[in-house]
Amino acid sequence: MALKLKSIRLKNWKCYQNEEIEFNLDTQQQIWIVFGQNGFGKTSILEAIQWCLYGGDELKSSALLDSFNRIVLKKDPNLELSVQLKFERNGDIYDISRTAKRSVRGTTASAQTNEAIVQKNGINQGDSRERIEELLPRSCKDFFFFDGVEIKRYAQRLHTKETRDAIERILGIPELRNLREDAERALRLIEKKLKDAASVNESLTQVTSELEDVQEKIELKQEQFQRAKEEYQAAIEICKDAEERASQIEELRDKLKDMKNLESNKFRKQEDWSEAKKLVETALEQAPIPLMLEFVRGVAEDMQSTTMITARRSGSVSQLREILESEACVCGRCIDESSRQYILQELQRLETIGASRTKDALQQDDLRDRLVTLSRFQTPNFDSLLLRRDRLRDELDEIEQAAYRLKKETQGLNQEEAQEIWKKVGEAKQIVREKQEKIERFKRDIDSLLQQENELRREMEELASCNEETANLARQVTLADGLHQAAKELIEWRITERKKTIEEQTSKIHRSVTNKPEEYVGVEIREDYTLGIKNANGEILNPETLSAGEKEALAFAFIAGLNLESGTAAPLIMDTPFGHLDTDHQKNLINALPDIPSQVIVLATDRDFPDYLLQGVRPHIAGILKIRRLDATEDASTLEVAE
Repeated sequence: MALKLKSIRLKNWKCYQNEEIEFNLDTQQQIWIVFGQNGFGKTSILEAIQWCLYGGDELKSSALLDSFNRIVLKKDPNLELSVQLKFERNGDIYDISRTAKRSVRGTTASAQTNEAIVQKNGINQGDSRERIEELLPRSCKDFFFFDGVEIKRYAQRLHTKETRDAIERILGIPELRNLREDAERALRLIEKKLKDAASVNESLTQVTSELEDVQEKIELKQEQFQRAKEEYQAAIEICKDAEERASQIEELRDKLKDMKNLESNKFRKQEDWSEAKKLVETALEQAPIPLMLEFVRGVAEDMQSTTMITARRSGSVSQLREILESEACVCGRCIDESSRQYILQELQRLETIGASRTKDALQQDDLRDRLVTLSRFQTPNFDSLLLRRDRLRDELDEIEQAAYRLKKETQGLNQEEAQEIWKKVGEAKQIVREKQEKIERFKRDIDSLLQQENELRREMEELASCNEETANLARQVTLADGLHQAAKELIEWRITERKKTIEEQTSKIHRSVTNKPEEYVGVEIREDYTLGIKNANGEILNPETLSAGEKEALAFAFIAGLNLESGTAAPLIMDTPFGHLDTDHQKNLINALPDIPSQVIVLATDRDFPDYLLQGVRPHIAGILKIRRLDATEDASTLEVAE
C-alpha cells in the first residue's frame, strides 16, 4: 500500500521556469538526494508539493504572488504557473495538478488558485479534495513533509489541536468515533420509538422514563469522570513539576553547601599561599648573603679582636687603681707623691676614654653578635620554596574556579522558594490523591448507575414482551446499546493498541539515532500525545531537558514512527534536516534512513551529507540530483542528474 512520488513538474514556479524531476521507481533503493546550495531552490520544491496538494490552505494569495517566476513575469504580467505531481500506489498512477493565474488591473496585481485536478490511471476523479485526503490527509502532512529547521517543535510537550487531530487520524480514531456517534444516534432514535409505542402501557412508560433518567445521570457522571481524569492528569503534571523543582533546589542547596566549604578552603589556602609567598620573597632578599659569608666572618673576627683589646684596656685600668690604692709599687718601692699623681692622671685618662667608648662598645658587641649569627647562615632550598608556592597558587585557582561555577549555577536559587518547595510538593501530592479518590468515586457511581440501567432494561424488555411491536423495539434498543458500548470500548482499545505500536516503532528508531542508546531506552506517548523519554532508571524525561540535537532525534523518531504506522507509507520528504546537528546525531539519523520502508527524498546541502556519511548510505541511494543556478540569477535554477 506504499505511496511513492514518481515525478514533479514545475512551470513558472519560483526559480523554476519549466522543470521536471523524475524519480525512477524501478529499483530496490528507496533514498533520493537532491543537493543544492542555500537559496538555489530546495525549499521551493517542498513548497510546490504542498501547494499542489492543499492549495490556498498552504499558501495564501498574497504569498502566492511571490511564487511566479520573475524572469517570465517581465514578459507576461498575466502569467500562469502550475505544479503537477505523479504518484504510484499498487500499480495505479495518480496525477494531481494545480494551476494559479496572475492578473493585473491598473496597478494592482492579484493571484487566483484553481482547484486541483486529480486523475487515477488517466481518468478524472470527482471531489479532488476528498481524493487527496484519501492519499495524503492534510492534517497528517507534517508527518510526510517537513523542514529540518522546524522539526524541533514536534518534540515539544504541548501539541496544537491540529497536531493531536492528525495523530488521531493516523491512529484511525475519527472513523471509530463516527461509528460510536452513529450507534448513539440510532440508540436514541429507537429508544424514542419505544417510548412512543409504550405510551399505552403505564408500567412500561414508567420504566422507560426511569431508564432515561438513569441514562442522563450516566452521561453526566461520565462527563464528570472525564473532567476528573483531565484534572488528575493536570495535577500529576503539576506534582511532577513541583518535584522536579524541588529536586533542582535541593541540588542547588547542596551546591551552596559545597560553595561554602570551598570558600572556607579558599581562605585557608590563601593564608598558606601568602606565607609561602613571603618565604620566597625573604629567601630572594637573602640570596646575596652566601656571596658575602667570608667577608662577614672576617669582620666578625676583627670585632672580636677589638673586644679583646677593650677587655685588656679594662684590665689596665683595674691594675692602675690597685697600684694607686697600694702603699708600695709592684717593684717593692714606696710610691712617692709624684708617681701617685701620674698614676692618678693616667687612670682618669683611661676612665674618660672608656666612658666615651662604652656606648660604641655595646653597639659593636651587638653588631658582632649579629655578624657571628649571620656567618652561620644556611642557604635556602629555592626549588622547594618555589614549587610549594606555585602548587598552592594552582590549588587556590582551582578552588576559585570551582566556586565561580557553583556561584553561577546557584544564581537563580530563591531562598524563600527553597523553604516552601517541599510544602508545595506535599500539597501537590495531596491534590493528586484527592483527584484520584474523586475518579474512584465517579467510577463507583457510574458502575452503580450502569447496574441500574441493566436492571431497568431487563424490566423494560420483560414488560415490552407483552406486545410484539414494543418487544421488537426493545430488542433493537438492546442491540443498538450493545453496538454503542462496543464502539466506545473499541476506541479505547484502538488508541491503546496503536499508541503501543507507535511507541515501539518510535522507540526502535530513537535508539538507532540517539547518541545515548544506553541511557535512553524508550519513548513514551502520553494520553494527550505529548512525548517523554524513558531513561535506564525508569524515569520519564520531558523534552525540554534535552539538548537541541536530542530533541531533533526524538522528533525524527516520532515522525518516522507515525509515518510507518499511518497505513499510507507516504514519501518522507525532508528539507535540510541534518546540517545543524552535532556529528553523532547527524551520523545516526543518516544511517537510519535505509531502515525506513517508505520512499525518502532528502533536499540537502553538502553540509548535510559529508562525503564519509554519503558513502555509508550510497548502497541504498536510488539517485542523486543537483540543483544548478542559471545565468547567475536567483530566479533561474535547473536540476541535473548527478548519478
